[in-house]
Amino acid sequence: MTERRTHVLVVALAALAFATASPLARMAGALPPIAVASGRTAIAATLLVIFRPRGVFSACRALGKRSALGLLVAGTLLAAHLAFFLGGLASTSFAAAVALLSLEPLAVVLVAWGAFGIALRRAEWLGILLATAGAFVVSRGAGVGEHRLTGDLMVVASVVLYGFYVAAARGLRESMPAVPYAATVYGVSAIVLVPFVLPAVHGLAPPPLSTWVALILLGVIPTLVGHTLVQVAARTAPPTIVALTSPGETVGSLAIGAALLRKWPTPIEGIGTAIILAGAVVAIRGAAASSASSASRTEG
Repeated sequence: MTERRTHVLVVALAALAFATASPLARMAGALPPIAVASGRTAIAATLLVIFRPRGVFSACRALGKRSALGLLVAGTLLAAHLAFFLGGLASTSFAAAVALLSLEPLAVVLVAWGAFGIALRRAEWLGILLATAGAFVVSRGAGVGEHRLTGDLMVVASVVLYGFYVAAARGLRESMPAVPYAATVYGVSAIVLVPFVLPAVHGLAPPPLSTWVALILLGVIPTLVGHTLVQVAARTAPPTIVALTSPGETVGSLAIGAALLRKWPTPIEGIGTAIILAGAVVAIRGAAASSASSASRTEG
């Protein structure tokens, strides 16, 4: 029970950190989304290397070829996830992008099912169908204000990639300790995006100081704190517990966006968000019941 509470606490802190990501990304809007994605992971990687240089480098030297390839894949997945999400956030309404992030628990559960054979209960399938319906409702608001279907699809792509990214963290938990793993994955993510960043920033006017502050905060709060906590949790916590970060992030982001950016969801976006959150809760509760049942059978 104590371990479960620890997992929930870690995930709750990660959700709070993630809730700042979308508002900060909007505040860093003077930079291309791809540059923001690369910059935030570069900042997080640099800080972790400064914090534990010997641990990071010694862990990297001890890697086998298969584990090194796995880390490259994980870093690339993170890079693609961030690039698609930030691109989608810049291309659709704030509320729609944040609402569609609530689909992440379903991606985590489905990928865990496919990668690790973790069976899904009826409640989980019901939650998946409900959340999918909510995503469809959100998409129906496209064309109103800033809401665009292209941006919605980019966010959905980032959600799918997030599921694989969390699965990769779980699959590589024996390869490296959590902090060196996070530093390496962030570094790979930043480097992978560099070839796309250079043409995007060519000829760009120097952004204002507020943009750089937002980028640094993005690197520290949602990336260094949020993603590192998720990677730590993904090593031992059930995928359904890890998936709790996304509903928390959505609610927190909408609150911050409304308070600071004056970005309010339209009625149809609000309805779709509520349906997605309901689906995520149903799926997570169903998976938690499955885990408790499995544990009871094992103890018996």
